[in-house]
Amino acid sequence: MPRLALMGAFGVITCLAASPALAQQVFESVGSRALGMGGAFVAVADDGTAAFWNPAGMALSPRGNLTVEWTRFQTGNQDQPPAPGPTTRTASFATFGSSNFSLSYASLQGTDLVTTPVGTMAELLKTTQYGATVLQAVAPGVILGSTLKLVRGFAASEAAVGTTGSNALSQVSSLQGQTVTRFDFDVGLLVDMKQIRLGLAVKNLEEPSFPEPGGTPFTLHRQVRAGLAVLPTSGMTLALDLDLEAIDLRGGLRRMIAFGGEDRLGSRFALRGGLRWSVTGDRQLVGSAGLSVALRPGAWIDGHYTQGGLDGDRGFGIAFRVGS
Repeated sequence: MPRLALMGAFGVITCLAASPALAQQVFESVGSRALGMGGAFVAVADDGTAAFWNPAGMALSPRGNLTVEWTRFQTGNQDQPPAPGPTTRTASFATFGSSNFSLSYASLQGTDLVTTPVGTMAELLKTTQYGATVLQAVAPGVILGSTLKLVRGFAASEAAVGTTGSNALSQVSSLQGQTVTRFDFDVGLLVDMKQIRLGLAVKNLEEPSFPEPGGTPFTLHRQVRAGLAVLPTSGMTLALDLDLEAIDLRGGLRRMIAFGGEDRLGSRFALRGGLRWSVTGDRQLVGSAGLSVALRPGAWIDGHYTQGGLDGDRGFGIAFRVGS
């Protein structure tokens, strides 16, 4: 591959990503396969969720593919009286397309209990994203991709009320706010050397913000993650991801590192597992496991479960995937 083209592609994306991040919607929001591998997926992304994880990975997906999924993750003890710390994340995601072009839909919602000068508040950020993913070959084995997104969303908050943290988070999730529409896009780079892949993904290049009545707007600042995938044998993948900058999740800074693996057991089953933790701020370990079952050739049901270092940190999800 031409060295100059490769260096230039990495340079463009890295420059675009060189700003601090403040966001509630992180990489580990979508993708049952990705989350089953602990979130080590930027260099793996070869199915419809590449539109979210690394747009360039769409080049590795089948010519025709469909993915529909739902995920949920929570942190903190939500059975105790409302106190800062607990969070809940839910996401619905769907994509349809080919290895050249795809359309995607994502509904992402996050609720948090946070400390403010007036006491504990329950905060909500909800977005609906409509995306179109396009690709451009830079050199043999080097692909640039972008997901162009129309993002509709709003932020809202209220005093944390209820007998438990779960009650407070549930009540804020039903709030409505001033919905605004923003244009945004993600960019990804993939270097495919067959048994080794390198990936780089940047999210939220336009840094859309959503007003909160009487409060500070919620901004989805840029995030950047690098990935390495090794394919030692047919059907087996080992992967590593690393955030290249810290993300402020209101509960503190985090910069994730993730390790994961996936192995196909014949033509009907695939197993995966992974670990991730933050090298900045709260370093709580999160472990994950996942299973895929083929309903027929090319049609899969994916499921995953994650468990954090604290009893309240857990998540799960399910997906239906056709074409890979």
